[in-house]
Amino acid sequence: MLIRNPAEPKDTTKDRTEDQGHLNQVLVVGRITAAPTVRELPSGDRLVSWRIGVARPDDPRRSGPRLDSPTLVSFEEPMIDRVREYRVGEVIRVTGALRRRIWRGPHGVRSILEVEVRTVDPERRAEG
Repeated sequence: MLIRNPAEPKDTTKDRTEDQGHLNQVLVVGRITAAPTVRELPSGDRLVSWRIGVARPDDPRRSGPRLDSPTLVSFEEPMIDRVREYRVGEVIRVTGALRRRIWRGPHGVRSILEVEVRTVDPERRAEG
């Protein structure tokens, strides 16, 4: 249980997650498979999104794809400017949190599960 000094400002996110034992923290290292693209949302916010391929560990019990391809996003202007410089084929290290984004479109309510990026650093530059 989290015990808080009443004189300190309340951080409700910290209280909720620590009280429940939850942790929403993502660390992935993978190769960029889709170039970063920036678009403006109807709200006026700008969003950068891109994908990376992350190899799965070998598991002889399973067949099928051996790669996951999470979508990475950021709404932060400094991050948007930074990741636009990355190229397909570069290997990056990303930290962030899982976020479900929900919106209403012409075909009804839609949602997607993405990694909202906090940090991104190059591990290895693309060759060529």
